[in-house]
Amino acid sequence: MRIAMVVAEASGDNIAANLICTMKAQNPDVEVSGICGPSMIQQGARAIYKLDDIASLGVEGLFSRLHKILKIRRNYVNSLLENPPDVFVGIDAPDFNLKIEERLRKAGIPTLQYVAPTVWAWRGYRIHKLKRAVSQLLTIYPFEGEMIDRAGIPYKYIGHPLADQIAARNTASGREKYELNEDDRVVALLPGSRTNEVKRLAAIFLQTATELLKSEPNLKFIAPFTSDSTHTMFENIRRTMNIELPVQVVVNDSLGVIEASDIVIAASGTAALESALCGKPVVVSYRVSLMTYWMVKMLSRTRHYSMLNHFDGGPTIPEFMQHECTVENISREALKLMSDTGYRNRILEKFNSVAQQLRCNANQLAAQEIFRLAGQ
Repeated sequence: MRIAMVVAEASGDNIAANLICTMKAQNPDVEVSGICGPSMIQQGARAIYKLDDIASLGVEGLFSRLHKILKIRRNYVNSLLENPPDVFVGIDAPDFNLKIEERLRKAGIPTLQYVAPTVWAWRGYRIHKLKRAVSQLLTIYPFEGEMIDRAGIPYKYIGHPLADQIAARNTASGREKYELNEDDRVVALLPGSRTNEVKRLAAIFLQTATELLKSEPNLKFIAPFTSDSTHTMFENIRRTMNIELPVQVVVNDSLGVIEASDIVIAASGTAALESALCGKPVVVSYRVSLMTYWMVKMLSRTRHYSMLNHFDGGPTIPEFMQHECTVENISREALKLMSDTGYRNRILEKFNSVAQQLRCNANQLAAQEIFRLAGQ
């Protein structure tokens, strides 16, 4: 069975790699090729193009590389039309994948989109393209189905693969790895996985850490990064600020750092969800360019940015976005999480509920849908 698969960012590469592992355990003859990240390649996928060839720096970084990205997509689609796979699987990245899926489905090739575009939250007009593009949609959050169902799109809720991957936290073993003592109070700083995120948030997070030390002078700080480029940018910003702050820096072990921490200060996104699934209180903050901010404001259908605040029971965590993303707000919330046991426990109870809703054996269910579309 030949499966074409596309990822466009690191989080998608992680999902795809685990999905490939699951499929091969059930059918060793599965062949996967496409636009692949390093984790997919480690699982035996053949890279027609590599993730680095198309990875952009979010909305702002996209424009400078748009011509190259569109050319790669066009050439890749043409190659699939000439030599059709049994199934095409797009992992997240709907702005990149839906166009591929639309052309392939029109040519009679089954298409599956793993992770739905957030049409329920913003840019709802994409629902029409989604309906044309996918033979099957897999949703990973329990609150996504209503709008998709109304549009008549075949979908299945499978839970979130991260929830299945993250085992019960083991703070002790994580702390041994980073030479932290069991009684240390540890704050994880995660200013983002893209360089433009780190550029906007690193200084604020470093200033917040300095502010926290005034109230809690024995705090330890640890900051994980997903790439050498984000690590380098963080270090450059730290040198420019000339802050004497003991921050242990780690590359490629965000989950280990979260597990070793007491609280997390993170950019809105996957890190916030990882923190919740690890049972770690998290302060969520984010800043973007003014152009991006106003575009999101105009097209948004919801008041909340973090996925954690869309589960049943109302908002789970405070969000400090754009002008509210300040040292004062973040440090105040972080200190409250460390000092107010009742407040902390209420948040952790909500996180436990989120984890239970998301643990559904996602990749097993995804593999079943892919095999079904392939006629096996």
